[in-house]
Amino acid sequence: MISTPRPDADSLPEQPVTVAAKAHDSPQSRTFAAIGTLLVLGIVALAGLLLRMPLDDFRYASGASGTPGTFSATRCHTVPVGRGGSSRACTGTFAAADGGFTDHAAHLTDARIKLGRAIPLQRASDGRYVRPLASAAARDLAGVFAIVWGAGFLLVLVAVGWTGVRLRGGLPLRSSRQPGGKLLPLLGWLYVGSGAAAVLSLVAAVVLALTGR
Repeated sequence: MISTPRPDADSLPEQPVTVAAKAHDSPQSRTFAAIGTLLVLGIVALAGLLLRMPLDDFRYASGASGTPGTFSATRCHTVPVGRGGSSRACTGTFAAADGGFTDHAAHLTDARIKLGRAIPLQRASDGRYVRPLASAAARDLAGVFAIVWGAGFLLVLVAVGWTGVRLRGGLPLRSSRQPGGKLLPLLGWLYVGSGAAAVLSLVAAVVLALTGR
């Protein structure tokens, strides 16, 4: 009986490594991955900081936060704003709805109200007064979606650059299994959807403002 010699492990041929795997492990790929990650984190952090402003205003404009009450203006005057602009500021009395307190020196800017006529207001945690209006809430939502749209646009640019970079030998970076190409469709939907939502919210804000709501 003739036995077939078994090859040693050292004599076995090396398994071929795919080009994509080599690209994925290359220093250039790791450098682009690190830069892309830092850019994404920076964009998300900046968007988060900017979103705090319209979201905070939306809470009071929608009546979801703050101390509800009524405000009666005792005197109003016009103040200059910007270049040639003006705004109407009123001072009067704010009475909390629960009867907890009364502020006789309440101040409201951009007030399109009549003297002595009680209107609903929300007292914010910082002491300012916000008039809850559907038009203002829609405008704040438009600002939220606009910030998301801007962040989505920047993220799409990063993802496109991430997947479009050519490695040595003309290999696209997306072949190295980088996440840019996988996230690009999702970011595209985020960009388009937030842009459409911002436009619709702004249109709703204008319509509601024209109807006095």
